Amino acid sequence: MRQSHRRRLDLIVFVSILTAGIVLVLIGVPADSLATITVALSGLYGTWTSARTTAPRSSSQAPDEGTGL
Repeated sequence: MRQSHRRRLDLIVFVSILTAGIVLVLIGVPADSLATITVALSGLYGTWTSARTTAPRSSSQAPDEGTGL
């Protein structure tokens, strides 16, 4: 169930970003600006997907405070 929820959420985010790009094309955003916006939107989507896959560090993996490293 949890995996299907994540996939549904990923689909919602992907469609939202795609819709934003389509709306920008339809309202006539210039091509050079659209290229910059596309890179930004793909970066946002990449951040969204990679943030989910990184696991938080457990307390046993925390660095030693006494070593000074």
